[in-house]
Amino acid sequence: MKATARARHRVGIYIRISDDREGGGLGVKRQEKDCRLLAASLNWTVVEVYDDNDMSATDRRKVRKNYKRMLADMKSGDIDAVIAWHPDRLYRQPRELEDLMDLLDAPDLDIELKTVRTGTIDLSTPDGRMLARIQVAVAKREVEHRQERIISKVQELVAAGKIHNSGHRPFGYERIYDGTGPRRKVIEDRLNETEAKYIRDWADRALEGESLYSLVMDAIDRGIKTSTGGDFTYQAMRYMLMSGRIAGLKEHKGEIVGKAVWPAIIPAEKHKALRALLSDRAEQAKERGAQRTTTARKYPLSGLPRCTCKVPHVFGEPCSCKEEGREHHKMKTSPRSDRPISVYVCQKDGGGCGARTIQIPDLEKAMERMLFLQLEEVEAAVGEDPDDPRPALEEKLGKLERRRKELEQELDEGDRPVREITEALTRVKGRAAKAQRELAELTVKSNVMDISVEELREAWEDYSVPRKQAVYRGLIEEIIIHPATRPYNVFNPDRIEVIWR
Repeated sequence: MKATARARHRVGIYIRISDDREGGGLGVKRQEKDCRLLAASLNWTVVEVYDDNDMSATDRRKVRKNYKRMLADMKSGDIDAVIAWHPDRLYRQPRELEDLMDLLDAPDLDIELKTVRTGTIDLSTPDGRMLARIQVAVAKREVEHRQERIISKVQELVAAGKIHNSGHRPFGYERIYDGTGPRRKVIEDRLNETEAKYIRDWADRALEGESLYSLVMDAIDRGIKTSTGGDFTYQAMRYMLMSGRIAGLKEHKGEIVGKAVWPAIIPAEKHKALRALLSDRAEQAKERGAQRTTTARKYPLSGLPRCTCKVPHVFGEPCSCKEEGREHHKMKTSPRSDRPISVYVCQKDGGGCGARTIQIPDLEKAMERMLFLQLEEVEAAVGEDPDDPRPALEEKLGKLERRRKELEQELDEGDRPVREITEALTRVKGRAAKAQRELAELTVKSNVMDISVEELREAWEDYSVPRKQAVYRGLIEEIIIHPATRPYNVFNPDRIEVIWR
């Protein structure tokens, strides 16, 4: 920067406040007023105001767009002076100060910096640069101390299960505030009974095996909005149903750390089951490399019927393919060419015969009868096998999780060979995934059978297609369709072989 005697006419005012607690930009408006008074006293003309309201200069992930625009205007010569309320409005990071000094060192620039509180910022001399560097180092130290205090406060809130004073209102709760404005303090979360009812319904349906996309479409169809007023998405539904919050539990960085101060919407046992079930679904999708889709299934049995073509079997006898390690061919829905009715047909493009079919209405009626007969038999036999294997599986999962954390800590400490630890981690994760899958299947089956057969029979007609499918999938591994028999125009229920879970 070179001194000059020419009058300053084009000044830019830079205003910024990190946290606009009052709302409405009142803090930056006060800064602008003081800066304009200074410009008037210097007989400078204000040509632009650069406003970065509610924008921290310490978080390098955030871009101060108007600050960058001001630097560009300085380079282009649109402004030849800058006024700020205080130097820390312009820079709070040492790197920002160095970048500003590099810019002002350009031989064709002659920019003067002034502030309301500290006067001229002279970055043209060694002493001025040293003073600015000391000031920004002190400011940086204050920021780091404040961050330490914030982290300590967060840890205190986590340990006590209290509410963080940030984020949107959680769905299912009403927030009670102390004060007004966007930065008011949260003092309590109370149940929103209308939204809590939706959560309980979705949780039960998920535990019966209904897909999250089905629940999302249900919410959208019924006009149920999130707490921010938008439509539910797959991620929003999954996050909500897996969160410890709805079970009255405090969660921090994905882990449950204890009971919370707000009321629970669902029991903790149901939360654990949901977490296991939805985590297992995510792992299975990852293993398959499957892409989630929102395609609605039209029929309750879709995905279950299989054809025994090219697999050794004798009609009337159980199919032997499982013993031989062979897979049945999937059957997909297709309209009949000779009448307005849909059928399941073996997929030729998947290596199947492409010929075996079964009419969907006939199969659905037969499967409903078989379903209720099976449930009646199970209900009658419940007293004979009262042991629930889920607690033992949960205990096993807990031990595996603790072992996983121990191995990860060993990996960080580096006391053992990395390869040895990573191999052990792989084995532990594999065993945990298997146990979690078993737990998820048992959870779905248990929740499907929590309702009595009579209650299910009465409610069946009102069940949506996804909910019926969830019941079938929770109890059935696959439905084997054997060849048709004479007379071909008469439906033979003996063609159906059900592999129950």
